[in-house]
Amino acid sequence: MRYYIPILFVSFLFLGCTPSSPKISEYVVNVKMDTPTFVEKGCSDSSLKIGQAFSSNSLMLLAMNYGLGDYQQLTFSQSLWSESPNKAITSALTQYIKSTQLFKNVQIAKSRSRNNLLLEINIEDFKQYFSEDEKSSYVNISIDLTLLNLKTGRTIETKTFESKEIVEENSAKGGVIALNKALQKIFIESGIWLSGVCR
Repeated sequence: MRYYIPILFVSFLFLGCTPSSPKISEYVVNVKMDTPTFVEKGCSDSSLKIGQAFSSNSLMLLAMNYGLGDYQQLTFSQSLWSESPNKAITSALTQYIKSTQLFKNVQIAKSRSRNNLLLEINIEDFKQYFSEDEKSSYVNISIDLTLLNLKTGRTIETKTFESKEIVEENSAKGGVIALNKALQKIFIESGIWLSGVCR
């Protein structure tokens, strides 16, 4: 029995000194839907397919990148996206456009159904930016939308949507909150734009 006591003591000593792994926080794109009532009927007989968004490789990953100063891009070590921004934005925008009821139906990119129109999405920017001293930050989003006629292959209209928000809580979480607010504004503007096209 006396031989076990030193072994147990050493075991507890090493266990107590083992550093615990830092908790990784996962964040989601969760845009609050605020859909205006649209009365335009020009696209009510059209079926719209929404293509998977084009973006830089960094937005196709779960890693959360941020800008520091004018030249650096870094990655949060303890924060991740639960789904890549590329996929999450495509999905959220699809749900928003469905809620506008501007089109007869709205299909995802993988749908095999025939559609009259295609909406292409190109995400130029979706990121939090910190000042050089890291005392303040903001988020910036820039998304290009292009509406195509699938029968003729011609572009109907293209528009760039941009939104910038100051981050209130200077952290990854604060950045996510601001990104969702900025994305909500872009969604609303995209609905107004599509309603104009559908007159």
